[in-house]
Amino acid sequence: MSERVSILIRSSARLELADALQAVIGQTHRNLDIVIVNVTGRPHPPLPAQASALSVTLVDRGRQLPRPQAANAALDAVTGDHALFLDDDDLLEPDHVAVCVAAVRADRTRLPFTGSQICGEEGELHAVWPARAFGRLEIVERIRLQPSAALIPRAVIAEGFRFDPDLPIFEDWDFWIRMSRRIPFRPLPANTAVCRLALGTSGTGVGANFDLERTARESHPFHAKWEPERLALTATFEQLSAAADSALSAGEFDRAEALCKEAHALKIWDVPILSRLARVFEARNDMERARRFATAAGRARLLAPLPLTRDALTRLHAHLQQGNASALAGDTARAEFEFNNALLLHDGDQTACNGLANLRILQRRLAEAEELLRQGTLWGDRVYPTLLLKRGGLLEQLGRRNDARELYRQLARLVPRYAPATDRLRALDAIESAAA
Repeated sequence: MSERVSILIRSSARLELADALQAVIGQTHRNLDIVIVNVTGRPHPPLPAQASALSVTLVDRGRQLPRPQAANAALDAVTGDHALFLDDDDLLEPDHVAVCVAAVRADRTRLPFTGSQICGEEGELHAVWPARAFGRLEIVERIRLQPSAALIPRAVIAEGFRFDPDLPIFEDWDFWIRMSRRIPFRPLPANTAVCRLALGTSGTGVGANFDLERTARESHPFHAKWEPERLALTATFEQLSAAADSALSAGEFDRAEALCKEAHALKIWDVPILSRLARVFEARNDMERARRFATAAGRARLLAPLPLTRDALTRLHAHLQQGNASALAGDTARAEFEFNNALLLHDGDQTACNGLANLRILQRRLAEAEELLRQGTLWGDRVYPTLLLKRGGLLEQLGRRNDARELYRQLARLVPRYAPATDRLRALDAIESAAA
């Protein structure tokens, strides 16, 4: 019999709970049970009709439960071989659980996690966040996965592994940091977790669910907990990096490699470390491995831009808001000024590049608009489908249909069910057939 997975839902009695349960019903992996935790402190309204098709346990502690306490109540009720969190306003692609379970069967020494689709209130796809490997320092510097992306082994839950009840927000980030100390994570190439971040109320999402000041205030306990660790790991990383550089300069290639690998365990996507490893293998005339690390360094340069301070992030947000407002008001000069200031703070910022591209499109300067969109879709660890589609349309207008086709194929690989990409591919096929 297939392994049983417990789907854990913290319910605020939202209407979207019906959508979440429908997503569970649609899973191709059928051996599931559902734990729904009432977090409201009030009697939970009757469960949506979809619950009748599922094996559901409703947990009600008779009081309002903050996020970490609700998560712990769900973990306490797990009966499956694995557990997977699903927020009551989020969804899953039909093969999400099956993909995770297959990964566990292939390698039980690591915890699998998928990439995520970041969607709006109506389910429109805003961004794709592919799963990528991370080092011990990198997971402390920045959260690397969404709550529904990972499959948690029952054995770890049985050991008493739980959420920190003292964290108002980022309790999931803290959970993943500590979990990564217990078991290594394995990124999967599927992007099957669907997160509607605009619908939540944490203030850490997007759109109406983004509150910079609230996030800064409520994140203090998390940062107080992990800042000493971040500083200590950063110091260790810098010492290893400096020692590796000295060893490489002295021609001590074995020592340089060992030091680089220690540093690499802390930060996988560090450009200097990857570049040093490329130089080590080049010096040994191992050109294949040298090329591999040089390629990784190139990817890291795009994936890991310099982090912004809180002050810089606040100023960036203000520039983008004013830029968008000015563009809507028809003040193109002010909009361009604000977007360019945003790019000075955050090279390749997708919102600023998109804003400037829109101005160029109005001016019929399509090649410049395409280049701006290329820059906006190049940086960072997320992919923005609407920008890629817009860029593809510009490439088609510029007569670069093969380049446009490759963009649409990239989107179709990331999210196979993303209709706009497949529609454009079919349209290009029709154009080529007509011209043949």
